[in-house]
Amino acid sequence: MIEVGPGQGALTSFLAEEASQVDAYEIDTSLSPILHKLEETHPNLNIIYGDFLEADLDNYDSDLHVVANVPYYITTPILFKLLSNKNVKTASLMIQKEVCDRLLATPQSKAYNALSVILQYQAKVFKMMDVKRHLFYPVPNVDSAVIRIEKYEDRPLDAQKETCFYTFVKACFKQKRKTLINNLFEAYNIPKQELEAFLVHCGIDLKTRAESLPLETYIHMIKEWPYDC
Repeated sequence: MIEVGPGQGALTSFLAEEASQVDAYEIDTSLSPILHKLEETHPNLNIIYGDFLEADLDNYDSDLHVVANVPYYITTPILFKLLSNKNVKTASLMIQKEVCDRLLATPQSKAYNALSVILQYQAKVFKMMDVKRHLFYPVPNVDSAVIRIEKYEDRPLDAQKETCFYTFVKACFKQKRKTLINNLFEAYNIPKQELEAFLVHCGIDLKTRAESLPLETYIHMIKEWPYDC
């Protein structure tokens, strides 16, 4: 198990009692006296002082399960790091409620975006609980939520197509106010007549915007995409 940002170890000791091994990444070295005491009482706990975003998770030779109270300003980089690593199997994260809503968003909703599509392609995602702001001190300006991410073992695209898929989805959502065809034109500089023919082939209206399409349509599109990514 990996914990990101153990702080003063409020959750860490509970994790160490349940997991065979806990690696906890802490960037604040001033917390070392407190965390060192936890290491002494839990021999299966290893505190790593450094930035989790720079950690090489490929060095692990076993399945990883991540737990974190994610700092709001690095939520997206951490999510993409967890999604991009094959060793990470599950993640239980406390994040800003607004971000949670985006991750769980469905087509035709304002919160639906590229991260919604990419995450839902890779994993089963569900909200475990809401956490009100008054439970923290000092009280933040936003509410939080705990989400659970369980990555799928089998996905419909091979590794090469997946790489294209992620690039393609981000391009489709580049500017949400623009139509799908305009976003694709700006991203790939493919003649609009060719893009129109592609969308018609996929059964997509030419006035469609990215937020109106479900995950299954994006998978279908990338399977049919005849261009380099």
